[in-house]
Amino acid sequence: MGDLPLDLIWELFGYSILAALVAGLVVPLVGSFLLVRRTGFYGVTLPQFAAAGVSFGFVALPWWQTHMSWLLDAESLGDESHLALGYHLQWAGLFTMAGLIGMTLASKKDGLEAGRVAASFAIASAMTILFSHASPVGEIYVHSLLKGEILAIDGHELGALAGTLALVAVLLAFFRRELTLASYDPDLAVVLGKRSKAWEALLMLLVGTTVSVSVMTVGPAVLFGLLVIPPLVARPHAKSMAAFLLLSSTIGVLSAAAGVWASFHFDQPLGPTLVAASALFLPASAVATRCRG
Repeated sequence: MGDLPLDLIWELFGYSILAALVAGLVVPLVGSFLLVRRTGFYGVTLPQFAAAGVSFGFVALPWWQTHMSWLLDAESLGDESHLALGYHLQWAGLFTMAGLIGMTLASKKDGLEAGRVAASFAIASAMTILFSHASPVGEIYVHSLLKGEILAIDGHELGALAGTLALVAVLLAFFRRELTLASYDPDLAVVLGKRSKAWEALLMLLVGTTVSVSVMTVGPAVLFGLLVIPPLVARPHAKSMAAFLLLSSTIGVLSAAAGVWASFHFDQPLGPTLVAASALFLPASAVATRCRG
């Protein structure tokens, strides 16, 4: 596709390019709070739970057609892309929130939390494969999603992604101080009279919402990279939470732009190419940190 004129590329894949840029702008903000909470591994595991939910949606479709057709029938799911998006989003959201609540409740200060998160990732990965294998249609769709071929995003999906992430960004900005305190030191938040549990619950809701919608649109591979890599790159160079968030978002947008260019220029899947572009910032950050002493 490197030989296609720019106007044709934009006409064919404009929605996908915009989706990648929107995700690059907002998703690293959510990942920054996960890193502050010392739960950065959630950024790898939660998208896999969302993918398992999408796979399960295909398995549950015959049951849905029999028992829930009064709410939304299978024929409408096939004819209306926005209805299909809503159907699969409910399963992605359900599995994401279940995984998030489970990992949060199971977290203990015994040094084994990383192991529990790794086990959760293995379980979610197995569920994704088993559910998709049980549905031939689901297997094709999920395989494409996991591979990172996200060039078929339509206007409904872009609208859902942009609207959801815009709301998430506004809430993160508006409640930045409270969420930072509750994430970094919940005990101090209680001492200062803050409702630590309520702010943690809000953050988990924003994380779950971001993961659910992003997996259905830009896919797990892009979500993996943007949740984890830009905050890791930005953290050593930020002297305040505001600077940390701004730098993470900037690196995310630059990664998305570089990934889009490289994907079309070298004819590679957009998702993995975007993640590879963001990974190039890691050695650059390490060199800059060492030079700074």
